[in-house]
Amino acid sequence: MITKLDPPAERDLPAAGAARMRVRLRFEMHGPALARRRRTGRLALAGVATLAAAAAVATPLIRDGDPPTTIAMGPGELTSSLTATAKACLHGYPDGPMFEQGPRFPVTVGDLSVAVQHRGRTGALFLTDQGYVACSREAEPGREDSGGFSIELWNGTRDWLPGPVQVLSRSSSEAESGWVIAAGRISARVGRLTLEHGNGTTTAARLSDGTFGLLTRTDDVQSAAELVAYEKGGREVWRERFFKPLLGRDQCYTAPDGRVVYENRWHEGKDAQHSGEPDTPEPAPEGPCRPAEAWQP
Repeated sequence: MITKLDPPAERDLPAAGAARMRVRLRFEMHGPALARRRRTGRLALAGVATLAAAAAVATPLIRDGDPPTTIAMGPGELTSSLTATAKACLHGYPDGPMFEQGPRFPVTVGDLSVAVQHRGRTGALFLTDQGYVACSREAEPGREDSGGFSIELWNGTRDWLPGPVQVLSRSSSEAESGWVIAAGRISARVGRLTLEHGNGTTTAARLSDGTFGLLTRTDDVQSAAELVAYEKGGREVWRERFFKPLLGRDQCYTAPDGRVVYENRWHEGKDAQHSGEPDTPEPAPEGPCRPAEAWQP
C-alpha cells in the first residue's frame, strides 16, 4: 500500500537507515563487475561509477527498519539511487560485446518508463520507438551483484497490446513466492491493476502514461498469485497468473485491419529446460485471434 507521496530526504533518515544507504550506494558505485549468468540465459550487469542528481518525487513504500522502497514512473521521478540503477542497466548497451547476438538499438535514461526498488533488488523498463529494454538487478553489500536483461524489438507491435495488459518484466525473491517487482504496458481502458497475493492480500500497481509499475514490501506472495486489471468503472477485464512464463502466450491478436500483430508463441516445457531434450510445443488453441488493444502513452 502506498503510504506517502514524498520520500524523506536522505539526511532525515534514521542513522542506521542512512548508514545502510551509504554502504549500498558505495557498493553500487565501486562494486565488482558482475560475472554470474542465470539459468535463463539472461545477461549480467556491470556497475557504474557515477550518480546523477534528480528530483526525488518517486512513490515510497517504507517499513520500519528497511531503507526506502520506491516506484518511479519516468525519468523525472528518479531518486539518486534509482538513477544509478538506470545507468547500470544501460552500461555497455548496445555496443558492448555481451549484446552482439541480440537486438541493438539506441536507449538512454530519458527513455525510462518505470523504475522500482525494494531492498537490494531493483528493476527498470525503457521504452523506445524501436523496442524495449527491461533490466533487473540484485545488489547487497558483501555479495556479488547479479541481474539480467530482456531486450526485444517491437517488430510492428509498438502501438498494440495483447489484451489490456502486457507484462514486460517481472521478478521475485523466490522462484514462485516472496516479494515481487513487475512492470509493463496497459491500454487506456485500464483504471486499476492489482496483484492478488493468493492469501487474501492485494497490492495495487501504479499507473502512468500507458505503463505500470508494481512491487510488494511483504514476503507473502504465493505461487497462486494473480495480476488483475479493472476498467475505470470497476469491472474486471483481465486476470493472469503472476508466475506464468513471460515467453508463453497461448493466443494470437489482430489489429482492426485483420493483421496479426501477436502470434501464438510457446515457452519451453519445464522438463526440456532441465533435461536438455528438445521441447515439444503444445497444440495451438482453436478459434479466431482476439482483438489487440491500442497502446497510447
